[in-house]
Amino acid sequence: MKKELLADTRELLARAGFYVSDICNIRPSSFDFVARRDDTLLVVKVLNNIDALSEEVANELLLLAKHLDAIPLLIGNRTSSGPLEDETLYYRYRVPIITYGTLNDYLHGIMPIVTAAPGGFYASMDGERIRQIREEKGISIGQLARAAGVSRRTIRMYEQGERATVEVAEKIGSFLGEDILKPIDMKEFIESYEFEIERRIHDDMLSMVESLGASILPTLRSPFNAISELLDDLLLVGTNKRRIAERARIMSNISRVMERHSVFFIEASSKKNIEGIPVIDKKELSRIDEPLGLLDLIRERE
Repeated sequence: MKKELLADTRELLARAGFYVSDICNIRPSSFDFVARRDDTLLVVKVLNNIDALSEEVANELLLLAKHLDAIPLLIGNRTSSGPLEDETLYYRYRVPIITYGTLNDYLHGIMPIVTAAPGGFYASMDGERIRQIREEKGISIGQLARAAGVSRRTIRMYEQGERATVEVAEKIGSFLGEDILKPIDMKEFIESYEFEIERRIHDDMLSMVESLGASILPTLRSPFNAISELLDDLLLVGTNKRRIAERARIMSNISRVMERHSVFFIEASSKKNIEGIPVIDKKELSRIDEPLGLLDLIRERE
């Protein structure tokens, strides 16, 4: 089921004009592929049962998306208790989750309006429109509250943008006689979150790159070993690990989709390039004393 869902999701995005990467087959991996259309970059994970998403994988998926300026997205079919609903946005460990059907609808201009959360399903409403319609029709907050079966204070919260249960939202819309639901844009899928996971650098060559003024985010579940920001360039970084050729092929493909540079820092190597990715060995790196020199060498070997 996952294999079919993964293939179908990639094909759907490709038909919608997304430039889609190959599937990341190296495990463990926090994502399955990336997809880009214009300035929208998706980091996509596919699971048949979304209960299989672990907190560790979710955290890395969110961290990658944050540093790559991308949208993390999990496509799933079900939980252990039953199938997921279409036209509904779910969350696990703050990762946004939708079905294949919801994604298909979105790509055809139909955005979800319901969010699943503890306690039930909630609809996003246009609070300003609710207030405007209520005032235009001479409806008091008390009248609307009685019609919806909630308190006056709750109506005020709705007008300030608070979500309501689907049942209450339907009552409000019916009483006002207008559409007050607010579709959820894909770029608003990410909930507001502030978190950082401390990742210590245990690789000598990454420490050398950091000493040049680069920021380093080591990764634990990706084909690349770190994301590095050097001056205004974001780099996907590989280091001395096994299966370098295979990882280089995947990194090269992902880099092209994301329109980012990649580089391998290897202890000792006679190669200057693997699968289109520049290779810099420790001796060469030790001779570089400023960030622009490193970027120039990377571009020279691409």
